[in-house]
Amino acid sequence: MDGTANALTGRGLALSFGGIEVLKGLDVEFRAGEITGLIGPNGAGKTSLFNCLTGAYRPQKGAITYLGHALDGLSPAARAGKGIVRSFQHVALSPDLSVLENVMIGVARNYHAGWLHAFLPTRRGTDEMAAMRAAAEGALSELGLAGLEHKLPSELPPGMLRLVEIARAIVGQPAVLLLDEPAAGLNNSETRDLMRTLRKLATSDLVMVVVEHDMDLVMSICDRIYVLNFGAIVACGSPQEVRANQEVVRIYLGDDDD
Repeated sequence: MDGTANALTGRGLALSFGGIEVLKGLDVEFRAGEITGLIGPNGAGKTSLFNCLTGAYRPQKGAITYLGHALDGLSPAARAGKGIVRSFQHVALSPDLSVLENVMIGVARNYHAGWLHAFLPTRRGTDEMAAMRAAAEGALSELGLAGLEHKLPSELPPGMLRLVEIARAIVGQPAVLLLDEPAAGLNNSETRDLMRTLRKLATSDLVMVVVEHDMDLVMSICDRIYVLNFGAIVACGSPQEVRANQEVVRIYLGDDDD
């Protein structure tokens, strides 16, 4: 594979739980400037792969690198400090914080003084708080959520909560953005808006990986797609190549008509 110096890569990733192989020696490469999709049935290993990339799981075998540097042994917090950010299948917002405050959490890592200093009555604290607030407001506006800054999560429908979580993921201008089922809970209109936003976010400097069951979204926005089944890669290629792969059609895409 080419371009590994500007990519998030996994080589020979193997993960087992209780003797059950979850990942079977996967070789993956996620390149900057592309949106890469991960598809496959439930239990295929997609979320487990995400957890290995972010450091939540440690594979028993294999190596993960970003920009040519090994990530093995780094904690999730350390990887987040390098700009590797993810969203989750299930929305995980703080219920007692406003929408704006939830999104501001996502940009706090960019400020070395942290939250405590931001609240102190100092010039630096005031400036940092203003910058964090402006960044959060910008991310919300980009996702069409302007005007909801002071709402609590309990006041929003599921589709909007999903978008708030994505806003929190993008507000810190991550280098790697891992989105786990970003369209879950969105209606057709919200999904179309999300597709436009993700394509707009796909800059030459950003590695974006999307796990998603919405095949229309995956086929529309992804440059490359990995197809997983029982912890192994069945196919990898462009949307057109994946669509034409008869094994993929039989096992995955054809299931949508059942």
